[in-house]
Amino acid sequence: MLVMNGINKFCVYVKKLPRAPQPVLTTRETWLSLWGTILGIGVTAILAFTWNCPMLLGSLGSTAPLLYCAYKSPLAQPRNVLMGHFLGASIGVIIYDLFGVTWWSLALGVALAVVLMFVTYSVHPPAGATAYVAIQSGGLGVGYLFILNPTVLGVFTMVVIAVIFNKAMKRDYPAHWW
Repeated sequence: MLVMNGINKFCVYVKKLPRAPQPVLTTRETWLSLWGTILGIGVTAILAFTWNCPMLLGSLGSTAPLLYCAYKSPLAQPRNVLMGHFLGASIGVIIYDLFGVTWWSLALGVALAVVLMFVTYSVHPPAGATAYVAIQSGGLGVGYLFILNPTVLGVFTMVVIAVIFNKAMKRDYPAHWW
């Protein structure tokens, strides 16, 4: 009984918190986001399975909502997506090469990737995960080639599909290229 009272009070408190402004979600936008994501991730998955190469990267899963749902966001523009992932992969592989996998090398690698994205105006949050994966997995065992495949190849494929899909569906993406 005491627990339920606490849960109810917490729910009332949360409902009173100010809400962040959200764009109106139309049925069309929801369906386009669904099909764009299926297409973007699906094509990279098909290519990865067909060519027997690792083109799939976990951080592509978090890039998809930006490309297909929040496509107007500065974080979703091609420069941010491509350069952010490139920087994240590069820093991650370098840090792994120099220090291996430790708690502090993971923290250092992601922090350096974040700072480099920030100073180059190419912030893309999923690219922090790319740096983390590069360090934790040792570049998937392919070392510096991790930068090219799966990172650049996978991200480039996703951006090309996002541009084609969003233009075909009359969505304004990209807002700017560079």
